[in-house]
Amino acid sequence: MKIAYFDCFAGIAGDMALGALLDCGVPLAALRDALASLPVDGWELETQPVLKSGIHGLQVRIALHGQSDAEELAHAHQHADQEHHHHHHHHHAHDHEHRHEHHHGASMADIRALIEKSTFSARVKNTSLAIFEKIAIAEAHQHHTTPDQVHFHEIGGVDSLLDICGVAWCLEYLEIDKIYASPLPLSTGFVDCAHGRMPVPAPAVMELMKGMPVYPSGLKGEMVTPTGAGILAALCEDFGDAPAMQITQVGCGSGTRDWPDRPNILRVTLGESETATGAKSTFSASLEQRDLIVLQTNIDDMNPQLYEDVCDELWRSGALDVWLQPLQMKKNRPSVKLEVLCEPEKKDSVLKVLLLQTTSLGVRVQQVQRFALDRRIEKIDTPLGKISVKLALSPEGEVLRAQPEYEIMRELAHRHHMPLLNVERTAAAAIVSRWPQCCQTITEQ
Repeated sequence: MKIAYFDCFAGIAGDMALGALLDCGVPLAALRDALASLPVDGWELETQPVLKSGIHGLQVRIALHGQSDAEELAHAHQHADQEHHHHHHHHHAHDHEHRHEHHHGASMADIRALIEKSTFSARVKNTSLAIFEKIAIAEAHQHHTTPDQVHFHEIGGVDSLLDICGVAWCLEYLEIDKIYASPLPLSTGFVDCAHGRMPVPAPAVMELMKGMPVYPSGLKGEMVTPTGAGILAALCEDFGDAPAMQITQVGCGSGTRDWPDRPNILRVTLGESETATGAKSTFSASLEQRDLIVLQTNIDDMNPQLYEDVCDELWRSGALDVWLQPLQMKKNRPSVKLEVLCEPEKKDSVLKVLLLQTTSLGVRVQQVQRFALDRRIEKIDTPLGKISVKLALSPEGEVLRAQPEYEIMRELAHRHHMPLLNVERTAAAAIVSRWPQCCQTITEQ
């Protein structure tokens, strides 16, 4: 499986995403030829390597000539309509200002007609439309209308059409299966748009970023554009640290602004997950694979008696595993590292326990991949009664190991007033009788 990780430490815009993917090895001439199938004239696509704070980035420049970009889109849509004998009529109450031109912006119908008219593959068309539709939904929410009635102002031009379709085409060219991204930086300030002077992030961007992790950057100016937010909203599988992968390529797309504390680039890392790296992954590809997170914190000032209750609360909050590790910290203080394995959607509930029910002031979070054997629980008869046994299965379904459940053995020991060790030996004999291949494993336990 091929992965693209978008490291948005300086934000994301359509031209930055396109530049980063081109920098990953997409031939510019091939992209130009593909985009030329859109029924839109009067544009030129160029790239230029630049340095941002001394760091390389590839800057995409789309030059427009002749009509304004919105007029060009409208003209192209009318031309496409004439060829297909379709007629669309739109009525508007007000004109809007965009790039010092008075126009209404392209509608979702305009965009859809242009993309469908192209010779793009079905995947590229669907990806492009998915991005536009995400933005249309956000715009519709802001303007009390429907996505089909939305008229794009800030992204209604030829440059945005080329950025979005270009990104979709590059993703197919690079054979990307999944996209992940870092949390997004939040900036402040104002931006001039079709509806006047608006705070950053713009309303539609804020709507698109619902559910995305963000953090304050302390910078003034637009760091996440509607196009950039739309790309992530439509395509990103998850946000956080980069997933486990074998890195194959790195590309950097440059923005036009200069930030005082960081290079204005979007870094895209391409790689293959372990399950798609050839012969080495044959075994791992047959295992259960899950993307999980580990939360960890070091505690040196909490009553040890409280850990039992904290661990119980962590299990109730959705933890898959909880463990404690002794540490020696500064000033020779003995401490405990408390770690929790859980699914990403359980992160908030686990964080609440760690930060509200311990003395910890901070928690570290890491993304991990877990590969696991298949397992199942079976009950077997023994002279003492039924015992539940956890079985570990090979990818082919063969029983590799069998382990009796401790709590059941403990209950039987109390019921029969006998040492737990004797119950364990009875369970081992029953397991060996049922699964002889587990004899060595049981004997060694």
